[in-house]
Amino acid sequence: MKLPYLQFETELGASATIEDTAAVIGRMAAGARLTLRAFATLRADGEHIRVGHDVYFGEHSTSHIVDSRFGTTVGDYVTVGRYGVVHGCTLADRVVVGEGTAILDEASVGAGAVIAADSIVSPGKKLRGGWLYEGVPAKPVREISSADANAIAHSIREGEVLAPARSGGLPTMRSTRRARSSHRDAARSPTSYVAPTAMLAGEIELRDDAGIYFGCVVDAGDGRVVVGERSNVQDNSFLLTSLARGDLVIGAGVTIGHNVQIGSGSFGDDCLVGIMSRVADGRGRCQGRLDLGRAAGAALSRASRCRARRVRPRPRRLRRVRRSLSRNRLASLAMIEANSSLLRCACRRAHSVSRKMSPVSSPPRGFREDQD
Repeated sequence: MKLPYLQFETELGASATIEDTAAVIGRMAAGARLTLRAFATLRADGEHIRVGHDVYFGEHSTSHIVDSRFGTTVGDYVTVGRYGVVHGCTLADRVVVGEGTAILDEASVGAGAVIAADSIVSPGKKLRGGWLYEGVPAKPVREISSADANAIAHSIREGEVLAPARSGGLPTMRSTRRARSSHRDAARSPTSYVAPTAMLAGEIELRDDAGIYFGCVVDAGDGRVVVGERSNVQDNSFLLTSLARGDLVIGAGVTIGHNVQIGSGSFGDDCLVGIMSRVADGRGRCQGRLDLGRAAGAALSRASRCRARRVRPRPRRLRRVRRSLSRNRLASLAMIEANSSLLRCACRRAHSVSRKMSPVSSPPRGFREDQD
């Protein structure tokens, strides 16, 4: 699916392979042989995304920008695994981004580098090429040969992912299939927005100016999900719950970043849940203005409660959080984007755009939707 943004059209090179549920939006230019798997989303609505030749984005992966600040540049033969995020950064040729990994604002990754699964490259970080990096934040592990890097890239593209790039903590495509097969209309405000490739299932309430963006899966099961006024769920996030797990209630003015996983719980007004966060099931409550975006590497485990402006772990605390998570056998860390102010700026822009969108799943007024 191709969607222009304002006066900007997407430009795709020859022999692109784009699945029906994938989306390219706005001022995005790609070289030959771009591959986008199911629900992969390249959204260039506030800056440019430039992609080289022979680039691969796996299922539910996301590339986005920092509105009017940083575009995204991706070199030749770059491979991004399932649920990966490439956000306002630069990737040189032959970079491999593992599953569930995020490269954040103004970061730069050198040629032939491999970023292991479930890692975070912090904003502004400069990584040398030819190394394997891992962790939150990503640290160098060892040098890696071009042959080994190519083998890992090939394994991602073929669906038989080798260990360094394989994540054990991702939503399954079964969740996506269930949402598609059991879709029913949500209780939607006329001013709310659901993107064409988002999927909703169960009892879901979208209030005024709420937005569910591309590739998202919101499945209440036999429970309930409420998304409050002016709140938005960014691309490829999974909100999954059920009656047994408990309701999920999101307050007003909340921003859920890209590729977030959330179960049951509640979020008070003006919360920010950063890119690649993973919030466990439970009766956890986030109250008031919670700046999770300032807590890179923080986690919300089962039945946790967060008071306003309190989740800001320092490096020593991060180590304790990781050890605690390991003891509790949680699948993976919560990963929070460090630059919350820029994300909030982008989200205010997203809110203004969503007000111009129709209540169901059509693009903004003046946009033209082209199906490939």
